[in-house]
Amino acid sequence: MLNISSRPSMGGPPSARKRINWRKFQTELTPQIKNIRITTIEDINKNIDQLTKTIQSEIKNCSYESRTQDQPKSLPDDILLEIDTKRLLLKNWQRTRDPRVKTLYNAQVSHVKDILTRHRQSEWNSFTATLNFKNKSIYKLNRRLLHKQPACQPLKAPDGTKIYDTNLKAALFADTMSAQFQNNPGPPSPEVTNSIQRLRDLVNPPSEEYVTPKEVSGIIKGLPSAKAPGEDGITNKALKHLPKIAIILLANIYTSCLRLSYFPDQWKKAQIVMIPKPMKNHQMPDNHRPISLLNTMSKIFERIILRKLNIHVKTRCEQHAFRTGHSMITQLITLTDDLNQRSQKGEKTVAVFLDVAKAFDRVWHEGLIHKLTLSNVPHSLIVLIESFLKGRTFKIKISDHLSTSRNIEAGVPQGSCLSPLLYSVYINDFPTIGPVTLALFADDTLLYTSNHNYKYAVYKLQRQLDITNDWLTKWRIQLNVSKTVAVIFGPRSQKQTMKLKLQNQHLEWSNHAKYLGVTFNHDLSFDKHIKNTIRKARGAWAALHPILNRNSTVPLANKLTIYKIYLKPIILYAAPVWRNRIRQSSWKQIEIFQSVALRTMTGAHYLVSNLNLRNSMSIETLQDEALHLSKNLAHTLSRSKYPHLSCLVP
Repeated sequence: MLNISSRPSMGGPPSARKRINWRKFQTELTPQIKNIRITTIEDINKNIDQLTKTIQSEIKNCSYESRTQDQPKSLPDDILLEIDTKRLLLKNWQRTRDPRVKTLYNAQVSHVKDILTRHRQSEWNSFTATLNFKNKSIYKLNRRLLHKQPACQPLKAPDGTKIYDTNLKAALFADTMSAQFQNNPGPPSPEVTNSIQRLRDLVNPPSEEYVTPKEVSGIIKGLPSAKAPGEDGITNKALKHLPKIAIILLANIYTSCLRLSYFPDQWKKAQIVMIPKPMKNHQMPDNHRPISLLNTMSKIFERIILRKLNIHVKTRCEQHAFRTGHSMITQLITLTDDLNQRSQKGEKTVAVFLDVAKAFDRVWHEGLIHKLTLSNVPHSLIVLIESFLKGRTFKIKISDHLSTSRNIEAGVPQGSCLSPLLYSVYINDFPTIGPVTLALFADDTLLYTSNHNYKYAVYKLQRQLDITNDWLTKWRIQLNVSKTVAVIFGPRSQKQTMKLKLQNQHLEWSNHAKYLGVTFNHDLSFDKHIKNTIRKARGAWAALHPILNRNSTVPLANKLTIYKIYLKPIILYAAPVWRNRIRQSSWKQIEIFQSVALRTMTGAHYLVSNLNLRNSMSIETLQDEALHLSKNLAHTLSRSKYPHLSCLVP
């Protein structure tokens, strides 16, 4: 069934490029800012509304259209004349049906196609010859080539109806996200209920915390200028041009929010933009990734809260996300080193890679607040975080269209710097039994244990899964059992007949599993990872081929820089993890990729050896590059203040 809208599903014409006179903005904004005493929540809301409206008004008053607008380029006169000749011949043939005119017309069509092709190639060569890194034109072009915008498609409603109207699309996305921001079902918890009640019964003494203008200025200075604004339309760049008196007012507002343990309602509104996931059916609303745009002034306050919360929250050592000195590479190195040591002892390691469904979007608020009370976080800060979580709303934005406002009933806010730490607190008490090892990176969870007899290891891990399932149910965390993978690492000396069971479903044994972007084979050879990596690198190479081919007019130095920035990191991702484990044949495939890339960029003669080609361009082999990365990582880990990281260096 086809839905036809009463109005076209499109936005307005592209707006003219606008610039802002920031000097005028500062000069005219200063006399309009008044610092008054803030003592109540009403005062906070009033000052935020007034400051927001004043900044918005001055941005509008100080905006002007750019004088250098990009004008559409017309074709040269000689080509336009040839096109006119082609059209004239077409008219003559349609009027006379003379075969001789038809022959002339066909010849003219071929001629026009030929000169248009040559003209476009000449224009492209002229454009690529001017590309450079100083004005970021290369970055912009590479982004367009690597991340091509998919064609706009209709959405499919739950009843199978296709939706073309933009407003109806926004409503369908809003329904989808509203269902996503709901608590998972779970049993009642008197422990949590009583904890929340005690928190609310306690008299909250005013906090003595305060925020200085210097602290606010420092945070604003570190904000990226190019980030999209939230609902209020105030960009980070606008905040960086605020006069001193406005910074003082912001510090006063933040101090009052800390003192009253209140997070303003104006800063709890999010605009969500839906981005299609690659290689998915874009007609399904679930196959889009939500990007949440929050108000910029709220992000400053969130960073202030984060600094104070970090003082009181201690993250468990198994968690490698959201911690200084930790990264995906440190987690992968820790895991690979442990699996390798167990394999050398002749043990078989049984591992389960858990897939948590909608981990951040379905955090149980009451459960999180209860866990904060157990973490020695000050009462006033817990009340502030509860205010931060409660009463949040969102709207879906498509072009210039907005959906109706919807409530967020669960989850930690996407786009907030507080959310990663709050989620880490929520899963910080993940239970484990003695012989089972836990590896955490945000919501990526891995459980494994070892034994010379895999059946004993399966038995131990099954006990752990039973405990894990009870804990997940209690704290309303849901798993994608169909995406959960079980692997036995080590030699396959016997058939694996014994299986693990999770939520009444048997887990089939797999020969490999993907964890943090690296595919682990059961024998730790990383063969499949190398194949996937080369395939991904070839895809990126194909996308960048228009500017990296031998006929491109992009200077060779720029081609090499593009290769180093966009292609080499794909191949060498997590190289310290797999460098010593892959076969020589895999290294050969990796080096072939680089050799082909260099030859294509330079157009080198086939008699020029790969060694001479690399030497002439001062390029090392990828194997040597991987060795340097490993040495640098070892040096960094050896100086780590965390014992579980420094011990990784022999």
